[in-house]
Amino acid sequence: MTLIEHEARVGLPRMWEHPKRTRTRRGGVVASMVGGYTAILLIRQPSGVENSVRKQCATLDEAETWLDKQIGEDD
Repeated sequence: MTLIEHEARVGLPRMWEHPKRTRTRRGGVVASMVGGYTAILLIRQPSGVENSVRKQCATLDEAETWLDKQIGEDD
């Protein structure tokens, strides 16, 4: 599998369209809203199919740590 991008986002899905965004240390995007973080890992399979893996996280550091671990496994 090939990693195409990763993000950590915050808040409610309906609010994701116009979030206030900042960069994570790994280049992901963080939407700063109330409600906890969702780390989103987008993966493209060799067949061209794209999948996303999501994990709810209480803090930004937890989200980034989880993304770092997943990215390390894909390298």
